Order: sequence, then C-alpha cells, then structure tokens
Amino acid sequence: SIAELGWQDAAQTLAQVFKEYSGTREGYLSRDEFFAVMQTYPCCNAAHHQVFFELFDRNQDGFLSEADFLGGLLAVSPLTPHKLESPAGQLRMQFIFLYYDANRNGRLEVEEVAKMIEHIQQLRGQPHSDAMVDATALTSLYSGPFGYAAFHDAAQKRMLNGTSPLLRLQQDLLAAIRGVGDPASPVGGGSGQAAVLTGAPVSPGPAHAPGPPW
Repeated sequence: SIAELGWQDAAQTLAQVFKEYSGTREGYLSRDEFFAVMQTYPCCNAAHHQVFFELFDRNQDGFLSEADFLGGLLAVSPLTPHKLESPAGQLRMQFIFLYYDANRNGRLEVEEVAKMIEHIQQLRGQPHSDAMVDATALTSLYSGPFGYAAFHDAAQKRMLNGTSPLLRLQQDLLAAIRGVGDPASPVGGGSGQAAVLTGAPVSPGPAHAPGPPW
C-alpha cells in the first residue's frame, strides 16, 4: 500500500517519529507514547486518540509496532484513496469493519451495521432514514453472519454506498508534522478533502469517546 501510493518518503518520516517516541519498549509505542505523538502533532480531536490506539492495536497487547502505526495511519488518512480493489482501499475497508465490529467477534450485528448507515447519512448530510430497517434489509441478503466478505461485497456492489468518508483523520498526520495546515497537500494523492472520525468507540475497554463531532 505504501509503494502503491508513492508514500515511501512519508513512511520514512513517520517511522522516524515512531522511533523518537518509542521508549517504554524498544520497537513499539505504548498507549501514552502514541497519545504524545498525537498531542504534539494534532490531526484529530483529542477525545479520539484512545479510539485510534485501540483500533491500530490489532492484537490488543497495549503496544503498537511500527507496522501497526504506519498501517493504521495510512488507513485513516484523509489523503488515502478509497478504491476497494486497491491494497490501500482494502486496508481501509478492514479497519472500517474492525471499527464497527464493537465486540470484535468477526461479524457485524444488525445494530452495528445500522450505526454505520447512520454515520454515512450524517456525513452525506442526508435526511435520516430508519437505519435499523435498512441494516436489517441489507444483512438479510446474505446467508449466515455478516462478516468481512459480506461487508466488502455489499460495498463493492454499492448496496452499502458511501463508506469513503468513514474513519478519517481531520488532517493527515504527516501534514501536521510538517506544519502544513492544508489537508489537501499532496502526500500520495487522494481527494484532499478532510473528513472526521465518526461514532463512538467500538473496541472493548473502559474508554468512551464522544459522539460524532458534527
């Protein structure tokens, strides 16, 4: 994904920041160290730092490897194109699925799909339809649990449309590091339109983020 987007220089800069803040455990960022990076280089609402850490910490061991850090930031950057057939787009879809899979059971319950649909409607400025009705209708089209394969298929066939703005930083972290205020600065392409992190936290644990910041 990094090579696909021409993101090698950006990855080197972010890797250097990672190394500068890694102290508790060599080659890893602790929760507090990740928070320190995000506070030094503001790119989203501070209330969402916990959400992003839990999301990037895919094995839930309380630490981020360099791959966790780079992959997570690539997935949620507002500059990453949302092309479902591309490696970067597939990475984004995996993180979106994980974000809404609140209980981390590998499938989306109807309520979780409804929350996603609500957020899509809010981001698009659409009148709110009954998201539970839409979610029930969508999941009923697939036999068995609504897992990642079903989620990706529904998005690809546009039965679930509008996933592109979901789960985005307000500003690309590299732009924040470089002191660039314009999130449309060219760092590997993309729409250049800043989007916001949507929704409440989905990973287990005591932390709770506020509702969508719109």
